Amino acid sequence: MSKSNILFFYVFALSFLLPRGGFGQKVKPLGLFLADSIEVGKPVYFSLSVRHNPKTEIFFPDTLFDFSPFEIISKRSFASSTDERGSLDSAVYQLISFDVAENQALRMPVYVFHKKDCTAVFAQPDSVFLIKSNVIEATNKASLTPETSLLPLSSEFNFSILLGSIALIVGVVGSIYWVFGQDIYKQWQLIKLQRRHLEYLRSFNRLMRNARDRNNIKDAEKAIIVWKNYLERLEKKPFATYTTREIVDNMPDEALAEALKNMDSIIYGQVISKNMAESLEVLKNGATRIYRNKRRFILDSPIA
Repeated sequence: MSKSNILFFYVFALSFLLPRGGFGQKVKPLGLFLADSIEVGKPVYFSLSVRHNPKTEIFFPDTLFDFSPFEIISKRSFASSTDERGSLDSAVYQLISFDVAENQALRMPVYVFHKKDCTAVFAQPDSVFLIKSNVIEATNKASLTPETSLLPLSSEFNFSILLGSIALIVGVVGSIYWVFGQDIYKQWQLIKLQRRHLEYLRSFNRLMRNARDRNNIKDAEKAIIVWKNYLERLEKKPFATYTTREIVDNMPDEALAEALKNMDSIIYGQVISKNMAESLEVLKNGATRIYRNKRRFILDSPIA
């Protein structure tokens, strides 16, 4: 049986462990390891499932989630299925751990979408035990054997050479940091900035495409939430709680203001406008412009 079939079988089996109440039930996710034990440096699978009202939007954690003490290798999501018990969403995460603790636990949430934000609902923690078959431990104790023969004395340790070597290493490292330290720090900041921007573009473009192709107002609303959250992280301002007027005050731009007003009328009026896709494109370009300004600011910052 292939790995994909095994994962599907586990998820199918776990679905029967979820609550069987009607559509009015509370969201209660179930998170379980698919094995009782792990070994250091070897993958383990963790299943996260939730049964909910079909009208409720559920999001699962992505690879940026903190899986401590584990590290993420991959994530596989399964298509939703709906029956009289509600809708079932599930995902399987491939994790790895380098921790040597005997008992290692993980507790993961699902995010329930509301009109203005997402609420994290955590599953009960699940744990696995560490098998130390591949962990090398020093178990042999040294035994003292009497030695009566004469041994030559070892030469005295030359502390001046040690101190000189330490001073040389410190000098070389200090010189490298003095010459290249700020450049290295700038490049690291730019890499983080670019990675977050690409994550934002992937999410926003997907929702914008769905809203345009399906005339789906809900996807347009989700795109606005993703856009605000990205600006909040980029500008260090609470854009997620700002009104349209407050956003325009912080980002004075006529095209942006017109696009936000158009999206407000679509979302709150529940009336699809032919300018919806164009307005979302204006918002995306506005966020990209702020990203480029932020990148230019980092590049132009003087080296201290």
